[in-house]
Amino acid sequence: MRNKTIHATNFRKVLELFREERNEEAINLLKIIQEDYLDLYSENKELRSQIKEVSDILDLAECMDFDGQKYWIKEDSDVTGPYCQVCYDQEGILIRLQERDKHWECYSCENLFAKIPKGVTDKNQKPKRKTKPPLKLFSVK
Repeated sequence: MRNKTIHATNFRKVLELFREERNEEAINLLKIIQEDYLDLYSENKELRSQIKEVSDILDLAECMDFDGQKYWIKEDSDVTGPYCQVCYDQEGILIRLQERDKHWECYSCENLFAKIPKGVTDKNQKPKRKTKPPLKLFSVK
């Protein structure tokens, strides 16, 4: 793509050409300036669209919450989801999981995500034990 810049000198040149009654050259130069302007306008519009898309993605990323196996979107007091962790991490797309009795199912990648009842901890995590007071080994007289 050639460098598209509309210089004020081009407009001055058009004015000079009209004053010198070289109308054909002035009209041709105006057409070139118009084409450059339209190209710049289209490029600017596309760049603005890309900036908005990146901004929307960043806003979404701030709202994403991962519970260990699924993604949820938390906006203010609203929570939507869950969404498939595999599809989001690999493809960058949000696929809502379908709820079943004991699991969540992704229709896209066909992965299953177990429902973990509230209060149940990870199997590898050791349960917290109540600390007992230390034993008195020697009696004090």
